Amino acid sequence: MNNTEIKRIEVLSYVQQMLGELRSMAYATDYPMLAYFIEMAYIESEDTIRAEREAGSDGQKRDGAA
Repeated sequence: MNNTEIKRIEVLSYVQQMLGELRSMAYATDYPMLAYFIEMAYIESEDTIRAEREAGSDGQKRDGAA
């Protein structure tokens, strides 16, 4: 994984953390629809982080095999 890929994952992780906090706030103040949409964004960020990490590790495997 290069520095750009690491930076992207760090940004995504931060966004995910903030979404988690916003989701909690929305539920606590009785905005279930807003909380639901924030939850969808949270899940999307989680999936994107996973995909970025897998893409980075696949690149390392290919580089190591060459």
